[in-house]
Amino acid sequence: MADRKNNASALGRLLFVGPLTDGRKKLLDDLQGLGMHTERAASLESAASRLGHCDFALVAVSDRGQIAQLRKVREAGKAMALILAPGDKGLAPLGLKAGARAVLVDEVFPDEVVQFVHSLNEEGLLRREVRWLRGEVRENGVKSGVPGTSAPAERLNRSIKRAGKRYRIIIVRGEKGSNFLQVARAVHHQYPGLRHPLLHWEASQRPAAALGKALTRLDLGRGDEGELVRLGGSLFIEDAQLLSPKMQKHLADVGVAEGINPGFRLIIGQTQDPERLFQDEFLPRLEKEKKALVVRIPPLRERRKDISDLSNAILDELSSRVGGDRRTLTPAAEEFLSSEKWWGNEAQLELSLWRAYLLTDGRTISVDNLQPSGESHRVSDIEDFFRDRLSSVVACLRDGQESDFYSHTIRSVEKPLLELVLHESGGNQLKAARLLGMNRNTLRRRLSELGLVRRVPGRSRSRER
Repeated sequence: MADRKNNASALGRLLFVGPLTDGRKKLLDDLQGLGMHTERAASLESAASRLGHCDFALVAVSDRGQIAQLRKVREAGKAMALILAPGDKGLAPLGLKAGARAVLVDEVFPDEVVQFVHSLNEEGLLRREVRWLRGEVRENGVKSGVPGTSAPAERLNRSIKRAGKRYRIIIVRGEKGSNFLQVARAVHHQYPGLRHPLLHWEASQRPAAALGKALTRLDLGRGDEGELVRLGGSLFIEDAQLLSPKMQKHLADVGVAEGINPGFRLIIGQTQDPERLFQDEFLPRLEKEKKALVVRIPPLRERRKDISDLSNAILDELSSRVGGDRRTLTPAAEEFLSSEKWWGNEAQLELSLWRAYLLTDGRTISVDNLQPSGESHRVSDIEDFFRDRLSSVVACLRDGQESDFYSHTIRSVEKPLLELVLHESGGNQLKAARLLGMNRNTLRRRLSELGLVRRVPGRSRSRER
């Protein structure tokens, strides 16, 4: 009897919907005696507000009209079983078609209900096992870190290792094109581990309404998202900077809530634009209160030492995907890849290798296969840009002729630079001076000399006049 009581109390909360007969009242009393929490609603209309607080429902129906209302239970994401009187057994096929998971006929005994709920739990565990097996196939070969031996890669791996069990929320920041999913998998591998599922959201690919519903399921412990909160697992949200401030706050509240399974982890990917002078704040409260660990993904141009290893890993994955021969890079091709700037990071590198792989018939990839237009150099940074623009002008300067070309060039660069910095700083000269590394008085003087004090638009109301 004690074992049965312990088993029943671990099964959750039952909501009984429908009229009570003597036998059904005795059933609820017996289940309560076993330790199961039970509630009752007279009809599906009155049960609507209680469905959110139960784990499963027993619904007593006696006609087709009541069968049609079962969709309310299904839409609430709750499993249900029907209870029918002996004379109403003909409704069983309709009830199963409407979403009932089982049909019980009066007189129902407590063991039948306990067995039904056990089957639901076993089914949920099997679903998680299948999800884990699928994830394990994707994770095949994944280590508890990212590939690379450069100093930035080692710092990134130390950050991943530092996450451990201490932090429930991990904020992963990197430039566009960074391999956020690879880092999220490594964090998940570190903790809670591959025996738990990793659920991946892409905020850029999901409408705001769908994201809102998913957050609600996460908050209420329903669906796949709620299963992670109850049983453990990682939720990875990519491009989370696209979430509205309201959704960000909702997410933060869920992440720090009490009573969550210790094996639950929230991994948030935040893409930052390297061309923006000021980045938008994202979940600042969690960061300031040290409730989240921030992991920075170094851009690929800072990890040139790792490009050869990354390229070979990408080629291995490509050959396994398409079922083709393994292709290797020539030494010159490796040198070419390591010399590129890769402002698009891993995504740009992968795209280049994809193209070269598909256009190559042999077993090696050369420099010619990696250059779309046959040119060996592209303008990809500020110095190259100005060098390219100025080369034709400098060639026209005549020997011995006096010119103010130097001061004119410096002024032409300085003026738009100060305009852009002031615009980004909202017209705040102190903030702009700090960003430029200049003395505030020097900046004020240059603005006055360039005639920019009154003309530069700002993004805040505190514009200087």
